[in-house]
Amino acid sequence: MPLEHLDFLSPLGRQYRLTLAWPDTPAPADGWPLLCVLDLPQFDAVLATCEKQAPQACAVLGIGYGGQVWRDQDFTPALNGEAGHAPDFLAMMQDVFLPWAYAQAPLSVQRRLLGGHSLGGLFALQLLYQQPELFDALVVSSPSVWWGEGYLARLLAQPLPKAALTMPVQFSVGEFEQSLGPAEKAMPEDKRELRRLRLQARRMVDGTRELAQALAQQQGGEPRFRIVPGCNHSQSGLVALPQGCLEWLAD
Repeated sequence: MPLEHLDFLSPLGRQYRLTLAWPDTPAPADGWPLLCVLDLPQFDAVLATCEKQAPQACAVLGIGYGGQVWRDQDFTPALNGEAGHAPDFLAMMQDVFLPWAYAQAPLSVQRRLLGGHSLGGLFALQLLYQQPELFDALVVSSPSVWWGEGYLARLLAQPLPKAALTMPVQFSVGEFEQSLGPAEKAMPEDKRELRRLRLQARRMVDGTRELAQALAQQQGGEPRFRIVPGCNHSQSGLVALPQGCLEWLAD
C-alpha cells in the first residue's frame, strides 16, 4: 500500500506525524473506506493486519506524534483544573488531519471509522456527544474508565445526541487489566501487591463492560463488548483495534 506522511506543527507548538496508506488499485466509485487510528503503534498494528487480511479493502490513517507525546492533554477534556485540550485536537482532526488525508487519496465520505486505545478510547467516546457526524463507527479499546474519577461513566449517563443513537461502537478490554497476568505474578511480592491493588482500583474490565451496557441501553440492542484473551493494557489495543476494524469492514 502506498504511504504518504505529514509532519504538522500545531498552534500550540506540538509536532504531529500523520501517515496515510491506501490500496494501489483503482478505488471504488465512492472512494476507499477510511480507518482513522489514534497513535502510531496502534496504526502500525491495524495497517499490518489490513495488508495481510484485507489489502484492497480500505485506507488507513494514523495520527501520532513527531516528538513529545501529548496524549494526556490532546485526548482529555478540561476538567477540574486539568489542562485538557480535546476540543483543540478535535478541531485539528476536522480542519487539518482529515482534509489532508482526503487530498491524498480517493476516500469515502460515507464510511469512516475512528479507533482509539486507552486515552484514545476516552477521546473517541467524547465524539459521541461533541461531533458524532464526523465518523460512522467507533472501535474503543480499553478506554480510561478511571480518568477524572469516572468521567466516562458520567458522560455516557447523559442522553445521546440524535446522530449518535445509531452509531456502532465496539468496546474491548484486556483479560489482565483488572487482575494480575502471568508476568505480573512473577514480580517480587511487594511490587506484585501494589500492582494488584492498582488494577483493582482502576476497574478496567468492569468499567468498560458498564460503559458498553450504558450505551446499549440508549441505543437499543445488545452491548458490543469483548474481553481480549491473554492481554494486559499495553497489549490489548494492538489486538482489539485490528479485529474491530476488520469486522467493521466486513459489515
